[in-house]
Amino acid sequence: MTFPYAYFYDFGSDGRTLGELRPLLGEKRFEYCNQMKNVKAGLCSAYAFLLLRYALIKEYGIADIPSFGYGEHGKPFLSGTSGIHFNFSHSGTCVVCAVSTSPIGADIQEIRPLKLNTGKKFLTEKEYSEVSEIADPDELSRELCRLWCIKESYGKFTGKGFSEGFCSIGAQELINSGKVRTAFRNGAFISVCRE
Repeated sequence: MTFPYAYFYDFGSDGRTLGELRPLLGEKRFEYCNQMKNVKAGLCSAYAFLLLRYALIKEYGIADIPSFGYGEHGKPFLSGTSGIHFNFSHSGTCVVCAVSTSPIGADIQEIRPLKLNTGKKFLTEKEYSEVSEIADPDELSRELCRLWCIKESYGKFTGKGFSEGFCSIGAQELINSGKVRTAFRNGAFISVCRE
């Protein structure tokens, strides 16, 4: 990644089971991942957590298994550690984790087929007008996923998520302000938002 505080991993060819990851997760996180709706969801959560562990060791020398508290809108924070913020996300078999000494939001979004109508839920009027001119369905899906990823990282940064009202937030304005940086990796958009 181009961000010194963001880490990416695609576990698609990793092959390890949740049981094999158990010692690295700790019992509490293992149980959380094991109770997910399916095996893939459990692995996504497990690998995002392991990426957080790696980032904490690499950036801050913290090797303990982290535990979480949760903010007003459900955004997790590290219990017992002040001054370190994190956020992680997963899509498909890709995970991203960002750490910082200030609030941060991260999102990853695999490109998937989307219809123009979906954009009404999160695009500004200007963005909707611009994407409605895209004739190719694959290109349209790509652009909708990119814009969603940018806005979702902002919503995760503030801790308010979708309740932030994405239709009033311009993706390009977030990029121009320097708050958001983006990348594209393994068929997925990555967006990180911080002060």
